[in-house]
Amino acid sequence: MDDRTPQWRVYGFLVSLSVRPVVVLLVLMVSQVAEAQTLSQRLREEPVGSLAEAARQRGDAVRGAVLLTQKNLNCTGCHAAGVRHPIGPDLKNLGPETTDVSLVEALLEPSKVIRKGFESSVIVTTAGKVLTGRIVDQKPDQILFRETSGDFNEMTLRRIEIESITPSELSAMPENLVDQLASREQFLDLIRYVMVLAANGGTHASHGHSAGGKQIEPELQGVVLLKEFNCSACHADDVSKSQLTAKQAPNLKWSAGWIDPRFVRKFIADPSHVRPGTTMPDVLSGLAANERETAAEELSHYLATLSDRQFAVQAVDVEAVTRGRELFLTVGCVACHAPRDDSGVELIQEESQPLGHVRDKYNLDGLVRFLKDPLESRVSGRMPKMNLTHWEAIDVASYLLSGDNDETDAEPFQLNSDLAAKGKDRFQKLGCQKCHQLDSTENQFMHPSLATARVDKGCLSMQAGDWPKFSFTTGQREALLAALNRKANDRKPKDEIDVTLTGLRCLNCHQRDELGGVSAARDLHFHTADPNLGPQGRIPPPLTGVGAKLNSEWMRQVLVSGRTIRPYVLTRMPQYGAENVGHLVDLFPQVDQLPPVEHAAFEDQKEMRKIGAEMVGTGGLNCIVCHTFQLKRSANMSAVDLTEMSERLKKDWFYHYMRDPQQLSQNTIMPSFWPGGWAMRRDILNGESDLQIEAIWQYLLDGRQAPTPRGLIQEPLELVATDEAVMLRRSYPGVGKRGVGVGYPGQVNLVFDAEQMRLAMIWQGKFADAGGVWRSQGHGTVRPLGPKVMSFSPGPDIDDADHPWIVDEGRPPEHRFKGYSLDNHRRPTFRYEIGDVSVEDVLLDVADGESGRSFLRRTIRLKGASTSRKLTFRAATGKKIESRDHGDFVVDGQLTVHLDPQHEGKVLDAVDGQHLQMRLKFVDGFDTLIVEYRW
Repeated sequence: MDDRTPQWRVYGFLVSLSVRPVVVLLVLMVSQVAEAQTLSQRLREEPVGSLAEAARQRGDAVRGAVLLTQKNLNCTGCHAAGVRHPIGPDLKNLGPETTDVSLVEALLEPSKVIRKGFESSVIVTTAGKVLTGRIVDQKPDQILFRETSGDFNEMTLRRIEIESITPSELSAMPENLVDQLASREQFLDLIRYVMVLAANGGTHASHGHSAGGKQIEPELQGVVLLKEFNCSACHADDVSKSQLTAKQAPNLKWSAGWIDPRFVRKFIADPSHVRPGTTMPDVLSGLAANERETAAEELSHYLATLSDRQFAVQAVDVEAVTRGRELFLTVGCVACHAPRDDSGVELIQEESQPLGHVRDKYNLDGLVRFLKDPLESRVSGRMPKMNLTHWEAIDVASYLLSGDNDETDAEPFQLNSDLAAKGKDRFQKLGCQKCHQLDSTENQFMHPSLATARVDKGCLSMQAGDWPKFSFTTGQREALLAALNRKANDRKPKDEIDVTLTGLRCLNCHQRDELGGVSAARDLHFHTADPNLGPQGRIPPPLTGVGAKLNSEWMRQVLVSGRTIRPYVLTRMPQYGAENVGHLVDLFPQVDQLPPVEHAAFEDQKEMRKIGAEMVGTGGLNCIVCHTFQLKRSANMSAVDLTEMSERLKKDWFYHYMRDPQQLSQNTIMPSFWPGGWAMRRDILNGESDLQIEAIWQYLLDGRQAPTPRGLIQEPLELVATDEAVMLRRSYPGVGKRGVGVGYPGQVNLVFDAEQMRLAMIWQGKFADAGGVWRSQGHGTVRPLGPKVMSFSPGPDIDDADHPWIVDEGRPPEHRFKGYSLDNHRRPTFRYEIGDVSVEDVLLDVADGESGRSFLRRTIRLKGASTSRKLTFRAATGKKIESRDHGDFVVDGQLTVHLDPQHEGKVLDAVDGQHLQMRLKFVDGFDTLIVEYRW
């Protein structure tokens, strides 16, 4: 108990309580003693060698593994293996120079020795902003910088924006990080786990991940572009030979009535100007300027006849715009489209699909319908379905349509049947039917196949002629030429996967090998519902090796049906349509392979499943502390559900992953329980690693029918008062962290709010479940165990009648808590002041002489230097308070409050119900009142 000496000195009386030892330990851990040293201060007084030896001898590596993943420490945020630019070094590859002693020193005095390559710098920008972080790459004109605090944002800074760069002498690791631990034992556990990682971590070969961010080679990019520009609409495609579906033009029958014909006219007349980056060619390029306008007008009138709907501009709701902006920045729209500022300017130009002036194109009803199911009008899946509800679609549409409409004052569109007839004729002559098929007519190719097409004439010649004019960039033209000059027979299944993932922009969110991944500019727009999971909680999972990981049926459900197991990742998995992505289910397993695994042999499956259940529980490897089980969230975080593992995963992948999680999933915070093949639990199955992994797999095979592991069902950790009162100072429901709970032997209980000087809660029966505090290192909430708990309204019980305090969550300005004392039965007397009036608030449990049942008697003694001020006392609050005879009042039909005859009680209406209140009467500067609470 050497690290808790101050608590023993102050709370020595607790050793006499007749409660379980764990309860005494709980009270000691969560009690706040201002004069006590911090944990880091106490540990620094011990020789580091002694601490290292204690960690080796008594530290529990399994418990330390769980500590490493906890949010308050955030170790995995800095020491995430496989991350492109980590803040701290990989704990499994610290090198031979790392000793047990140096690990202790690194945690207690992180700035004493800073590992080379992980030094911090302080950057001051020309705008006066101060940034602290790690310089991860430098170029003559810019630096790549990663902040070492907050969300660890990575950013590119131009050197002209930088005022100064100063090396920091401080480590990125906080000096007093150890103080986030609850005890010396936890420190030893954490050090022991890191010792095991450092000694055994770096032995397995990597199957893993590269930095990502790259693009496919030009020839394959050309294949993507052949599909993107729908070249097969005019040419027989004997070049790409890809299963990626061609980007079909929008369904014009769907568009009519939902899209403004005035926009259609402008777009046809000059596609690349109205919507930069469009794949729609300029089919009017051979016409003179005046004839272009005429042709565009005729075509727009013809297209308007394809539907009976009449386009009408619709207003949007301001509140819907705000909600829509939040959704746009959260659900995944930003993966392909740029976020916009308040004026509508797109903020990320690079690799963004421009939205253009959406408000000039759609009305609200049309855009809502499109967002709910884009595949209805654009079957090739380039704009996927984002699984928006009807109301979400309204909000996102409202956001996209917000702003000033350039066409607001323009003449409304009036259909002209003569122009429409001419437009229909032009539609056929210009060959629009090849891309926008309006009937079932089979496409007849009028041009050479792609393999025999000439590049000195036609679309790639960059010359005007009797062909559509595409606005190819130089890079696009070079990629298209590379695709045309290489035989399709040379391509492998890997190429087909890369083409599909690039064409459908899957790589904007997912990384696969060296390709793709979330860009630094978009990283801040990927969010999570569980920050404790680190990057894996917000970044979509990598696709590297996914064919060796997922069972085919599960993969199909994810790709085609949108099945998900990561509700904490707020970016949604898009739905592209089975015909657009179904072929990936067969291709991934052909390409992705892992070294073969020899599964551990066993004889008794029933016994193995029993052992597996023990290992998953808190008596084994603590898996249940982090993983969801049967859709029930764990205490620590909401990692993927254990009961879906065997349905999702291939057994060989599971073996590889359990042996070394970070080698297969770079963002995971899953601890390594078998580093280097060394089992941390040597007492289970003789410490045979593969046999332990097999036992867990056998247990997981039962899926949703698997028995509940130990630790999921949190049994109450009851505090019980026997001969003396029990106290616990912590947070209670509806009461801040300065709540003081008291349980009396007669099973009468209360919570006193030391922040607002009030009786906050009272109840009969069992005292409290302290598990919420115990299991969260003192940060949780204590749960009263009584069947009927009476909670009273916030605000001080004693207040100034003329100038009452307007209640909020803080402390009344004139109230000061002065502590408490205990009588021989450990029952408290609370002391506080209101201005110049001092108060003693005595709370006792008293046995009724007739019934023998206990009730609560509250005696309040006041002493005032000046009695000129008018003070009131609030005895109770409730929804309905009824007056009875002899000074009795009944609160909500459950509680009887009896007032002494010297003070008259009145029931007053308030915004939160009714208050039982009385005026205080000072005689010679003193007043005493007695209140009794009976159930």
